[in-house]
Amino acid sequence: MGLKSGSRDAGYDDGESEPKQSDRRERNHGGTAPSESSAERIGNEEQSPADKAKTVDRPRMESIPYKLRREKVNEGREQVPYFLREDVIEAEGELQTTLEETLGENVYKSDYREAAMIVAQRNPGLVATVLREWGYDLER
Repeated sequence: MGLKSGSRDAGYDDGESEPKQSDRRERNHGGTAPSESSAERIGNEEQSPADKAKTVDRPRMESIPYKLRREKVNEGREQVPYFLREDVIEAEGELQTTLEETLGENVYKSDYREAAMIVAQRNPGLVATVLREWGYDLER
């Protein structure tokens, strides 16, 4: 069964998980006083490279690129319909091809459309230029 362009799954398999770190606990054998905990040792002496690697903060979800943290291409998006003229629709395929050649991978329609809106939001002057071509800002 074929899927509509832009409705495909992103292809990210989050089924793979980080390997679990072994749970190392110091045990007190015999009647001797308990040894200090790992946390106390870390505070009392300089950390070894292995200990530093264990205490590194994991990246926050927001710091992971959207493409990698989503399970489906439209996850976290609201559908907002808008109308396009035929020539714009026809040129969309060329844009997608150019983006895929530039990035070296498939690009979803939802992604490049949203990216185009962000480019427009960051560059309103470019949008104003096209609107002027359409007849906006004419002297009356």
